[in-house]
Amino acid sequence: MPDLIFSVEVVVGIVVAVVVGYFLAVILRRRAISRGRLLAMCAYAREGTHGWRNGFIRFGEGDVEWYPMGGISVRPKHAWSRRSLDLGTPVPVGRDEGLDFIDDGVSVLCHDGTGAFRLGMARSAYTALRSFVESAPPESASSVN
Repeated sequence: MPDLIFSVEVVVGIVVAVVVGYFLAVILRRRAISRGRLLAMCAYAREGTHGWRNGFIRFGEGDVEWYPMGGISVRPKHAWSRRSLDLGTPVPVGRDEGLDFIDDGVSVLCHDGTGAFRLGMARSAYTALRSFVESAPPESASSVN
């Protein structure tokens, strides 16, 4: 009987260690992704599909980067240049669209020159994204030395 109790304790200890390790990895990954920049919840869907992939959007220096919620990679799954990103009109998201975790959510049809996709985010995150994209400095038409 003591062997059985010891075995159960070992199994419970391993399960607790794995769960704590997973949560620690998630926290460290999110900190590594943000690196002091603005990070917001954002769902991504390819145009023509109905399934959303949950993740984070980060505003870089000249890019908008999207990271999936799960996973261990600290590299963005999608990155769009702020100069080539064209944002559509935000459409309020209904409760049946799968974005229940976002309060006051909107869906935005976007184009980046290579294709169309949708981003689902809070209205405040959309406002920040729109401001970020529109504040890109104009390209210079001539070379000035």
